[in-house]
Amino acid sequence: MASSNSPIPVDDGFNEYESGPKRQKSTTSKVWDEMTKLECENKNELKAQCNHCKTIFSAKSSSGTSHLRRHLNSCLKKVNKDITQYTIATQPLLGGVPFIKNYKFDADECRQAVSTFLVCGKHSFRTVKEPGFRHMMRIASPNFKNISRYTAARDVLMHYAKERDRVKEELAKAPGLICLTSNNWNSEHTNDEYICITAHWVDKDWKLQKRIVRFRALFPTYDGLNITDELVLCLSQWGIDKKIFSITLDNASYNDVMVSCLKNHFCANRAILCDGVFFQVRCCAHILNLIVKAGLELADDVVGKIQNGIKYIKKSGICRKRFYDVADKSFHLNVTKKSRQDVCVRWNSTYLMLESSLYYKDVLDYWSQRDKDYQIFALSNKEWRNVAIICKFLKVFYDVTCVFSGSNYPMANLYFRGVWKVYKLLLNTIKGPHSFLTPMVKQMQEKFNKYWAEYSLILSCAAILDPRYKLNYVQYCFTTIYSIHASDFFETILSNLRLLFDEYVKRSKSTSSSLAGSSNVSDKNPVDSSLNEHNVNSVDFGFGGDFHESDYYKRYLNESSTMSEKSQLDIYLVELALELNSQIDVLDYWSKSSVRYNEISLLARDLFAIPISTVASESAFNMGKKVITPLKSSLKPKTVQAVVCLDDWIRAKGFSIEIGCKNDDDDEDNEDDEDDVSSIAF
Repeated sequence: MASSNSPIPVDDGFNEYESGPKRQKSTTSKVWDEMTKLECENKNELKAQCNHCKTIFSAKSSSGTSHLRRHLNSCLKKVNKDITQYTIATQPLLGGVPFIKNYKFDADECRQAVSTFLVCGKHSFRTVKEPGFRHMMRIASPNFKNISRYTAARDVLMHYAKERDRVKEELAKAPGLICLTSNNWNSEHTNDEYICITAHWVDKDWKLQKRIVRFRALFPTYDGLNITDELVLCLSQWGIDKKIFSITLDNASYNDVMVSCLKNHFCANRAILCDGVFFQVRCCAHILNLIVKAGLELADDVVGKIQNGIKYIKKSGICRKRFYDVADKSFHLNVTKKSRQDVCVRWNSTYLMLESSLYYKDVLDYWSQRDKDYQIFALSNKEWRNVAIICKFLKVFYDVTCVFSGSNYPMANLYFRGVWKVYKLLLNTIKGPHSFLTPMVKQMQEKFNKYWAEYSLILSCAAILDPRYKLNYVQYCFTTIYSIHASDFFETILSNLRLLFDEYVKRSKSTSSSLAGSSNVSDKNPVDSSLNEHNVNSVDFGFGGDFHESDYYKRYLNESSTMSEKSQLDIYLVELALELNSQIDVLDYWSKSSVRYNEISLLARDLFAIPISTVASESAFNMGKKVITPLKSSLKPKTVQAVVCLDDWIRAKGFSIEIGCKNDDDDEDNEDDEDDVSSIAF
């Protein structure tokens, strides 16, 4: 277990990007761009010929190149003395309006652009040696000098180190606490175990931010203790070890050991809220995945028929082309919506397969009548009705999973309503008329009950701080599920929220008192001093000596303060909630409410930064699969980390938007934009 006294390894992977010996840059003068070296019979003698006028000069190393430069400046045959004076460039702005400026070639900027090209495109460093790439660069920028793959790799590492310092500064300036997601991945090509750690926070402009801060190969053994050491080291290097609010993890057994060790470490350093009660958040998307997969194991045989039928059609390119031709010409379907194939590790691909099969139902029936080999996969009308029912049932899970899998908008406030909707669906389906679903739903209910209470108690606090939900909606959801026992769950959530709020009140007061203490220069009130000088307190206003108005005024103040001794949380909770299905940006709401509810807004900012799934880290593994391929399996772990992290940081700066690219998903049929879910109300 990592502790405050444990030694930090020297080879930590954070400073090694600067520690390696740097190769010295070539000292070749630019005059050789316009001069050609000539070999002489005497090997100790060297000549240079001007490319413009063909004059020959001495080129001994002892003579230098000043005389060659003077000649080039005065050469009559040289037409353009400085091409940068005659070249202009048109560059589009983010708004799409172009402007014209004088262009001057910048070798460093061009090299960095090549690094960006290699990183964002997951290209091999050998790309810079390919004739096609060099031809393209020569046409696009004649002044660009070809570089080797070693230089390209070194440029990427330098670019990474520069961007890493900028991200570290962003984390240091984060006004609130930082939430983490972490997950592990094994590369099939190198058999290395990689850990990905992603930081999530809300910046000073109340915008949700996320950055990958670690994508590092682990040393065996891959247990909770070693992963704890890696996490502690990472947080210490980034300087955020005292700013952590929560960590979101999947259900892997080693994570329980890791969380226990991390809690002990943070509690020993007093760097965690409420003794770590809110520290661990389990990945909700992973739990939904377990629930649905448990049910699909007992699903009707009809799912297997469709799965094998789609495989049969897609096994041949000719067969696939004919299928879509029939769909287009005979049934007038939009064939840009392709039939989907099931993927065993992703249950949502099963839903998409069933949905696309229903879309092509008539075509599949037509196919079964004309292809004898396909007839064993043909479905009866009753089976098609069951497919439609299963598909409608799974759509709720699919929609909720899509919301939970986002990373560019707050999710903690959306958790409660999404999970309640899933549970309500299970209850209604058990009581419904479709008896063939009963075994599947009971299996799913069993899994759901295993996790429901633990998850709801942690993340329901965020639902209360959503102005559309507040207390009444949470009470309503618990009542519909637990009936007379709902008050126990509700009171537990409310007490947890008050516990968190009291912690933030203490932090706020300690901050304000320290600021006030540093600004005080005198204990005396300047107004009181001036009044004492003029003896105002002794002035008789004609009411008589027995009337003490100040005493009555103090009593009035004490009574009013007792009446209004409600906390900001109490005042917020009694206010009317917004319309339940209204589309709002909760971060924008709390940004505008921060003046009135300063302490709650601090709590809301950190709560809404909590990711409820590990998708942010898992998406990095998709990048890792493109970086570590059979042709690139010899990359050093530090280079892999540089490429994956740098790609994430460049895109976070709006690189794709800046150059007018759409960030398409791997699935070409998926046209949903993740950002459209930011105000979803289910």
